Amino acid sequence: MSEEAHSDPSRRWLTFFFICFVIVQAIGAFAIFTYNVNAPEPEPGKGGHGGMILPVDGEYAPHARVWPVA
Repeated sequence: MSEEAHSDPSRRWLTFFFICFVIVQAIGAFAIFTYNVNAPEPEPGKGGHGGMILPVDGEYAPHARVWPVA
């Protein structure tokens, strides 16, 4: 019997996925411990509708005619 060294590709894949798993777990732990629960709420946007462009805004679409549904 000859004892030849051979490389097992499944071991390399297992090592690769384990390293990826550890990296993802480290990112998750970092996110959990650095999240600020008491952070102040951001100020709402000005304009009344959160920055959406609506056809009733004459500034954006003066040619649009809005037909309200009864």
